[in-house]
Amino acid sequence: MMYSNSKQSYPFLFVVLLAACCLSIYNVVSAALPPSNLVMYTIDQQTFTTFNMTVINITSGVVNSTTLPILQNNMWFGRFLGVDNNDNLIILIGNNKGANALATISQSGKLLNDPVNRNAVYLVVGSGPQLYVYDFANSSTDDIQLTIPDQQSTTSPTGCFDGVDNYYFMQADNTFSQFLLSSYSFSDQKQHDTLNVTGIAPNSLTYLFSANKQVYVLGYNLSQTTDMSLYLLDTDQATATLSYSDQNTGLAIGLSSYVWFSDNYFVYLSMSSSSSTNQYYLTTVDLNTNQVISHSQVQGTFNTNPNISGVY
Repeated sequence: MMYSNSKQSYPFLFVVLLAACCLSIYNVVSAALPPSNLVMYTIDQQTFTTFNMTVINITSGVVNSTTLPILQNNMWFGRFLGVDNNDNLIILIGNNKGANALATISQSGKLLNDPVNRNAVYLVVGSGPQLYVYDFANSSTDDIQLTIPDQQSTTSPTGCFDGVDNYYFMQADNTFSQFLLSSYSFSDQKQHDTLNVTGIAPNSLTYLFSANKQVYVLGYNLSQTTDMSLYLLDTDQATATLSYSDQNTGLAIGLSSYVWFSDNYFVYLSMSSSSSTNQYYLTTVDLNTNQVISHSQVQGTFNTNPNISGVY
């Protein structure tokens, strides 16, 4: 599940479904400006008639929140998919009957009717595993059977599209010390060899992302769950090289709410605790240099577990 946070159009959107949380994976381009805002959507869980839209300026940390009427009855937010050429937000939405749709929403929260240039969503799921396809253009679904060598594992596979032809997926064994990588090629419609990835610290819970025309592995130390490492993955050699790390983000593994990719930038939320309050920070890393380019304290309150979130 790729989609783009850049303001260019791509024919497909790829999304990864995990066991405990869902997260979106991007097909992106480099040499772009860093994202300016973090947007969060949270549906009122009591009435289901309104949702809260929170926008945080990544550089200043200023928080602005607005309560808006729900876009459709019985609607839920599935995923933040990026920004179109008119600075409107593209959202994957669903309803309680299992139907899914792509919605374009203005930055003021208004539902727009203009079409978006995407026609499919892909999910890699733990059963099989399978690559599951939602085809919005033809109102159909399909699934592609994948294989991983027999092994005991307590995690579902994670995956991402490389922006060219390949969907990569990886799964750890039950000791979290062996990481198996495979790929499915959309050009020849075949799964390719499974490789054992080296370079990832053992005892890591891992997730795959595509960003900056590369494949990255984000790992969390299972013994110290606030310890986060970002690796650049050589998909040909199956080797991972450490790009960036934060040994104490202050937040235990919470991938769907706390990390975002946009073009050649990686943004994450961290927290420091005092005797009286928790202080939250947004950090932006340039993936071209692996250097921090901004670090700001969030200046206000916000929901740390929104239904969906993204940067633009």
